[in-house]
Amino acid sequence: MLVDPAQLLDDCERAWREAGEPSAVEGMESVVRRTTLALEALVAYALLAERSGLPQATVFTRWPACTVHAVALGAQRETPSLAQVLSEARTHVVAARPELGRRRAASKAATTDEVWITAAQEAARSLGWTWHLPATADLTGTPPPGPTDRDATTPPALRLGPGAGSVLLTLPGGPDAATWQLAADGESFTAPSPHWVLPGPVRRVEATDPAGTTHASAVVDPDTVLLAFAAEGHRIPLDEPLPATELHLLHVGTLETEGAQTAVVELPTPYGWSGWTLSKVSLAGATRLRTSDAAPGKWLEVAIGRSFGWEGGATLPWLTGEDGAPVWHRPPALRLRRRPGESEAQHWQVEVRRPGREAILARLTGAPGALLEPWKHVPGPLLGPYEILVHRPGRRRGQRRLTAFLAEGVEAVPSAEWRLLAPQGGLAPTRLDLRAGGPVTVSQSAVEFAPYEITRELVLRDGTRGFRVQALVPYSEVRLELDGSPLPWSIRPLDIDAADLVRDSALTVRLPEQAVAVTPELVLVVEGATLVRLRPERRTRTRKGDLRYSLAALADTARDCVKAELRLLVAGQDVHVGTVRTQPIAEGAVPDGAGLLLRGLRHPGALTARLYKVLAPWQQPLSVSVDGSGRIPLPAAWRSAGPLVVSLRAGTHTADTAPAWPRLRDRDTLVLRRSPWASSSADDTAATRTMAYLGGRGTLPRGTDAVPYQWIVAARGRDLQECGAKESAPAECLRALEDAGSDALLGAADSFLRSGELAAALVGSGLAALRVREVTDPAAVRPVWRRAPLCALLLTAPLLPYLSGDPAYEIDELYPEESELLDEVGQFLGNAGTAILSGHDDPSRTVGRFDAHARVLNELPEIQQQAVWRTAGVVPRGLLDTDTRAAAAWQAFRDRRTLQYYAERDECEQWLTAAENFLDDGHLLLLTAFRDRGPGSLRGPGEAWMRAPQFSLGCALIARLAAAGDPRAVKLERGLRPLWTSVAAHAPDLTAVDLALAECLVTAETVRATG
Repeated sequence: MLVDPAQLLDDCERAWREAGEPSAVEGMESVVRRTTLALEALVAYALLAERSGLPQATVFTRWPACTVHAVALGAQRETPSLAQVLSEARTHVVAARPELGRRRAASKAATTDEVWITAAQEAARSLGWTWHLPATADLTGTPPPGPTDRDATTPPALRLGPGAGSVLLTLPGGPDAATWQLAADGESFTAPSPHWVLPGPVRRVEATDPAGTTHASAVVDPDTVLLAFAAEGHRIPLDEPLPATELHLLHVGTLETEGAQTAVVELPTPYGWSGWTLSKVSLAGATRLRTSDAAPGKWLEVAIGRSFGWEGGATLPWLTGEDGAPVWHRPPALRLRRRPGESEAQHWQVEVRRPGREAILARLTGAPGALLEPWKHVPGPLLGPYEILVHRPGRRRGQRRLTAFLAEGVEAVPSAEWRLLAPQGGLAPTRLDLRAGGPVTVSQSAVEFAPYEITRELVLRDGTRGFRVQALVPYSEVRLELDGSPLPWSIRPLDIDAADLVRDSALTVRLPEQAVAVTPELVLVVEGATLVRLRPERRTRTRKGDLRYSLAALADTARDCVKAELRLLVAGQDVHVGTVRTQPIAEGAVPDGAGLLLRGLRHPGALTARLYKVLAPWQQPLSVSVDGSGRIPLPAAWRSAGPLVVSLRAGTHTADTAPAWPRLRDRDTLVLRRSPWASSSADDTAATRTMAYLGGRGTLPRGTDAVPYQWIVAARGRDLQECGAKESAPAECLRALEDAGSDALLGAADSFLRSGELAAALVGSGLAALRVREVTDPAAVRPVWRRAPLCALLLTAPLLPYLSGDPAYEIDELYPEESELLDEVGQFLGNAGTAILSGHDDPSRTVGRFDAHARVLNELPEIQQQAVWRTAGVVPRGLLDTDTRAAAAWQAFRDRRTLQYYAERDECEQWLTAAENFLDDGHLLLLTAFRDRGPGSLRGPGEAWMRAPQFSLGCALIARLAAAGDPRAVKLERGLRPLWTSVAAHAPDLTAVDLALAECLVTAETVRATG
């Protein structure tokens, strides 16, 4: 915007008051453009008003004519809707002024369409205008008697991905919609629709749509450790009895049933769900079900009567929706739930809609257990996604939502029902013929699948609308497992580093069942000679076509080979499924014209380079395919982006759930330190100023809008220094965060850093010892729990005594906003944290120390160490629960050689003694916890690493005592901070656990002293 926003609004206000009430603006480009600019200016001032604590109504009362015309613009256009217009305006504003987008600075009300419609109606009345919103867009009054068709937000849903290879969270809105903001157990992600692949088990995901509405989805219940999915992939809610039909169960432990015995077929574990088992079972005849790892008494009931679900109908196995949902070419019927003894008089109401729309296409009722045809009165042709809402008449609580993608009359015929792996990689080419009848058309009548093409996007049209679907034919694929963790499936030959073979590695091949009549062998071939032959593991309960080969036996042979091939002998063919290499993919990268050139390239197959900007480490990486000559083409903006980090991966790019900052010590990660950089003067945001500062120009930007960037630089400072960024930047950012105080803790939520990365920066900045006397704005702190829960815990510290149950701290004394804030504490800390705050002994007080068991573990081979620790972190739990602490200790144990360097220093022993003496002077509860972390007697200086957990907890206890106002602790914390920062950088998860544990212990001690 080239003019002052206030001047623009003043000019528009004067012109529109003279012009009078809004009229149709369709086709009048100049009016639409001016109105759009005015809307952006109004959104900016609405956000600014909230940030400044002013009533939002002051913006609309100052520019009432602008308000009416801006709302009229969105209301008169069907696409985009008013909600989307507001969302786009907010996006433009935040891009120019990022500080206005911070969660504590602006609530979703600033761009919620209901708020704007109400304001426009009030503004019209104040001007004496008769203008009112069209009935189809009226959101504030009573809904009109006829169907409405405005945009509504469809909550995300959990489902199994195609081939049960992943767990997805569907994100409604279509592929062109803005990205969603996700928070999974305190970790932040961004993802575009139509879905997000969960990186692993989490307890809860909170998804914020582009309009600012947040939806919470419970994923894993630690007490039941079981997720149930219907045959079509949708998750069955835990509050519903499981249907007595065929299901997919994702669980920990073995399945136990009451009633009839169930046949169980185990499938390969979905991506990221290490330690879990995916089973295909039929619960016909079973009455209850649980897993062996579930809490006592946590049985799941199997529906004796009827459960919600689809019956009948027919799906097209060759077509799926964008989120992997099946496509029905014969619409199914809906079976209504009926529980034993339920009265037939309590009817269910069924409504049929389009997802994201409120227009009701059909409404019908049925008795419990009835079989309904919800599509009977829906206008045809039945094409595209539909949403079924089932609830009791007059009640919305407890409603069920089912979805179905219909393509009535569409037919698909493949040339082969299964695509086998081709001998040299990829899949056998296949053809899919499609036909449609009536007004329905298909964008392609025939689809030819190339060797490296899995799916093809098609569009089904009914004459007015188009719906995207994915065409595919079931296919073979291969997957690598490292340390028991499954990686994504691939149709390309896998690139395997020989060093990974000793990490409990395995290769799984998925084939049609008829292809394994003769057991396929996996062979290691070097220069045409077969050196090793492997047979698949004998697993009686698995699907016959899923073959798993342990690769540990190849480690010694492959170590002496420059390159070897893994080939599968199946169905008379010799199929290349992997390459084992003992050298890096390339030796280095140099600038070369319009891109980069890899030197010493040793990988002959497809290759992807992921590039990261050293001077802008907060930006998403760029993924580029490397051509056969080793050239990496770069967009113009990246050719002058300064130093780059290049991470090489075999195969073509697949979108990761969360591309993290690369590990510089990986041999396939290259650093281009001397690369041209040109600063951009197009804008003056905190991001561009921080980039210029890292490049050695200008000073470190200050202010709340710069805080997230300071966190990122502080957390990744060592890598940035090594890659060519300003040498003093990490230390200066740590000082800036310390100066910002509580504002820095609030701003951590916008950094999108992992809790471990935040923990190390918390220590180095001194914020771990920041004294927060009161929670002045609980509403601003609560969103921080979603993305930076450790920072939120420190901000909530003054309220924690109210969780003790002590009469001196009656929770009824708190304001509702403070009580809501405390509700987040138990979710983050878990049962152990709640017990400590309540005055009970720490139930996991010995977990995390390095004692004689760690000494024995240190002497075992790495593959056996992995087996001992593998169960840690399988089930997501609170930060202070046993499994989470064990996983944090395992992370520190794996870096014990680096910790040895710091722990063997004399100053470490001196600080340990100082901490113990300090705690021994009046802090008995804390002293006990500190001594419980002790390693016992050490056999020599070579075991100094065993002191690291005790040192970490001692530092955390002193820091939280300093935060509580102890002046002696303040001095101690400042002295031990440098060494603690170094230890925290190599044991970040343990540091996060210890800070939370220390806060709970200090709070419990305070409550005891008060009582």
